[in-house]
Amino acid sequence: MKKFNSFEEAFKWTKKVIENGCISAEEIVAEQIYKDSNEFTYRETGAMYQSGANSNFKNGLITERTPYVRRRYYEGGKAGAGNRNAQPRWFEKTVAKYKKDYQNMAVKAIDMAKKG
Repeated sequence: MKKFNSFEEAFKWTKKVIENGCISAEEIVAEQIYKDSNEFTYRETGAMYQSGANSNFKNGLITERTPYVRRRYYEGGKAGAGNRNAQPRWFEKTVAKYKKDYQNMAVKAIDMAKKG
C-alpha cells in the first residue's frame, strides 16, 4: 500500500495515475477495437478497413476514410461483401462483443500507471 505524507501528495499521485492510465488505456483500447472491428467490416477490396490503420489511437479516435465508408457504416452493403460477418455499425458490434475484454485492458493500463 502506498503511503503519503500529505493530502496534496496523495492528490498529485492520484491525478498522475488517472491521467497517465486513462491516456494509455484510451490508446490501447482504441487500437484493439480497430483490429477487432475487422471481423464485422465490409471489405470488398479491404481499402475501407485499411484506411483506419493511421487513426489517432492515442486520442482514442478511429477514422476510416474512403468515399463510401459513411454509407456502409450506417446502411450496410452487399451481403457477404468480402466478409460474411459484415454488418452496419461494425464498431458498435465489436464493442458489444468484446466489451469485457476492453474493460479489462483499461483496468490493466490504469494498474500499470499506479506502478509507474
